[in-house]
Formats: sequence, structure tokens, C-alpha cells
Amino acid sequence: MNDKLSPKDIVTLSQETNAVNKSVTAQKVGALYKSEQLSNQALDLAEDIFRILIKDIEVKVREALAESLKNCKNLPSDIVRDLINDVDSVSMPFIKYYADLSQEDIISIIDSQNLNKQKAVAMRANLTENITHYIAQNCPEDVVGVLISNETADIKENTYDVIIDRFPESQTIQKNMVYRSELPVSIIEKIVHSLSDELLRHLVLTHNLPNDIACNIVEQVKERTTLKISEEYSSDKKIEELIHELYTSNRLTSSLVVRAICMGDLKFFEYALVYLSNTPIMEVRKILFNNTMDFMVRNLLRKAYIPKSMFPAVFSALKVIKDIRFDYKKNDSKTFAHKVIERILSYGSAGEDLSEEDVNYLISKIC
Repeated sequence: MNDKLSPKDIVTLSQETNAVNKSVTAQKVGALYKSEQLSNQALDLAEDIFRILIKDIEVKVREALAESLKNCKNLPSDIVRDLINDVDSVSMPFIKYYADLSQEDIISIIDSQNLNKQKAVAMRANLTENITHYIAQNCPEDVVGVLISNETADIKENTYDVIIDRFPESQTIQKNMVYRSELPVSIIEKIVHSLSDELLRHLVLTHNLPNDIACNIVEQVKERTTLKISEEYSSDKKIEELIHELYTSNRLTSSLVVRAICMGDLKFFEYALVYLSNTPIMEVRKILFNNTMDFMVRNLLRKAYIPKSMFPAVFSALKVIKDIRFDYKKNDSKTFAHKVIERILSYGSAGEDLSEEDVNYLISKIC
């Protein structure tokens, strides 16, 4: 077939019954159309051939047509609509690659609630910030995850905020964000406390982070690792040996000690106070669980050089332990930590007002 397309070609095509032959025709006419070397009359005839093939009962024929047209330009709007509204195997390659889809076409695909077609949109090259924001607002997690993995998509900070608000617990979303080549520092600060150690390490290794954020991430990974070791110990002796090792190597930090109690690791917290405040273990336990003497707890924390800004987190954790009789070895530390966070957010029993900055700081030491 050449650029001298004639009405006879359309008659011949309409009489063709072999799907393979029609698929070959679709590919040939599509290649000619893409070459932009056809006369105006030949272009019109080619488009009429496309309209015939779009209505073909054989899916393979329509798939071949979509494949041949996905890299073309300026297709008539009726052909575009028919292709994007076809079954997934026909429409998806076309939706993903056809550059001249209008914003109206793209929005209609997103609104169709067809998951595979939405994913095809999310994979398109050079998506504008308006489209990425619309996807973030309206599409399910799987589609948003594909969008984040699309390095050419223009995703602004406010769009990341929408994604974080909609999927705060999604490990897939978090991983796709961390593995994106560029991520705003402000967004990193918002998600860093909910990331796994593996993702935290990847952040440090692959993103150009400010020194303070990088150092905080490294310290957080160390603290999590230490507390995981503590989880494996059941005897007081083992816990005390761990605390002794940390203390003598100057790694028994206030941040680590407060993180421990906020995760429900009471034994670690108790023995840490023993070493940091030089107070016997029985005295520490007596002070911590005296319901009428909060001032003694404060004095103990001061002796242990725990910053006053962390007192609300400690008191919240102790209150949760007393209320639910938490058994660290039988319960989920994450559930416990969430209860502590809830108490911090409504903190007031100790007579102290917390600013939003204080709250965010304390929560960062728990998560």
C-alpha cells in the first residue's frame, strides 16, 4: 500500500474477512499516516480506513490499529474517543503513548474509574502538574503509586501533601516516593518518621539531604535497631547488660530513652534511668508508678538529664501503661505508640501547654 490510497482500498478492506490481513492493513496505513507524507485526499481515505477498523469485531485487529496509531499526531477526535473507550488491551497502549490527548480526554479517562486506563494515564510522559494533582485527588492507591514512579510527571509539593494525607500508612506509596529521583526536602521531613529502616537508608544514600536531616535519619535508624535488640531480651539481666554497653559507649541518649518508653519498652526505660540518674532500680520503679507524686518523676527525669521538652511524652507513655496494663512482650508496640501519640495530642494533665512545634517534635521521637 502506498500514498495513492483510493476509494477502492476502502471497498476491498470492507470485504476482507481475514483478521491477520486486516491487522497488516492497519499497520501499513498507520505507518503511512505517521509519515505525514500523504496528500489531503489520501489522509481522508486513511482516516476512513481507521474508522472501519475501529468497528471490527476482532479485538486483535483493533489492537493492531491502536498500536499503529499511538505515535501519530492530530488524529480526528472521533477516532481518538473510540480508541480510548475500547477494551483495555486496545485502549491502554494508545492512552499511554498518544501525545495529542487533550486535557478533557485525560480527565474523562480518570473519571471513568477504570483502573487499568487510569494507570495508563499515570504512565504518560510529561504529565502536567494539573493532571498529576487531579490523579492524586481522585485515583486509588495503585494508580497514585504508578504516578509517583513516573519520573517525567510534574508533581508539586501540594500534590505530595494530598498523597500523604490520603495514604498515610501505605508502604507502597512511601517506597515509590523514596525511590523517586527528586523529592522536596519538606516532603521528606513529613514522611521520614513513618519509613522503614531500609527506606531511611535509601534516602540518605540517594538524596542530597541537608546535614541535619541526614544525621537525624541515621540516628533514628540506630535507635530503632537498638530497641529491636531490646525486644529480644526477656530478663532484667540482659536488659541491664545492654544498657550498660550503651551507657559506657555514650550511646544512651535521651532520644533513645524516650523512644523506648513511648514504644512500651518499660524495662529498657527503667534501667536507662538507673544508669543516667544513678538511682537504684527499686527506687526508680517506686517513683514511676506512684500515682500521687508526679513531681518525683520530674525530679528523676531531671537527674537523668532528660530534656523538659520530652516530659509530656514520658508522662503520656506512663499513663498509657497504667491505664491498659501494657505487657510489652505480648502487645504490639506500634499500637502502644499510637496511644501515646493520641495522649500527647490532647496533653494537659501535667499542666503544660504544647505548641504545634512541640507536638511534632515529640511525635518524631516516637514514630
